[in-house]
Amino acid sequence: MGKAISTNIVVRPTEPYDHQGLYDLYRQPEVYRQTLALPSQSLHSWEKRLSAIPSHVHSFVALLDNDDEYRIVGNVALTIETAMRRRHAGSIVIAVSADSHGQGIGTMLMQTIVDLADNWLDLSRLELQVYTDNTPAIALYEKFGFINEGTLQNYAYRDGKLCDLYMMARTKNPSDTN
Repeated sequence: MGKAISTNIVVRPTEPYDHQGLYDLYRQPEVYRQTLALPSQSLHSWEKRLSAIPSHVHSFVALLDNDDEYRIVGNVALTIETAMRRRHAGSIVIAVSADSHGQGIGTMLMQTIVDLADNWLDLSRLELQVYTDNTPAIALYEKFGFINEGTLQNYAYRDGKLCDLYMMARTKNPSDTN
């Protein structure tokens, strides 16, 4: 478990100038190992990606804002499905810096994205994928009402072998209240 937050954490929309911070975040072995990203992503690819974020993608960063330090310690993104019959759904990806685990940053990011989905975008289905051995992340998602809908067997190559992922989702009926 990480130490308690003794500094300010600010969650705000991702900006094009965040490319260096996101590059640094996703280059951490503990981070890219839990995503489908590769360690070989270039700084230029992040700069290019953030210069033209599509309108159906909503991204936020968590910033550690302290007197002696200012850096990105987390990221969450929600991609709304564009197919006509799937526009009620969105897919989430999230990452938290290895030295910031257990400090509530994942919770802050999930609160931000779930609030956006529920109260501004009217999405009735949120989806994500998580490695079956990522117990802390699974617990976080369950805290927000996600359930395991099944195992994606031999889904991703990691650490020299094929690994399983869970497909998790959170659904609500249009008549549900928040």
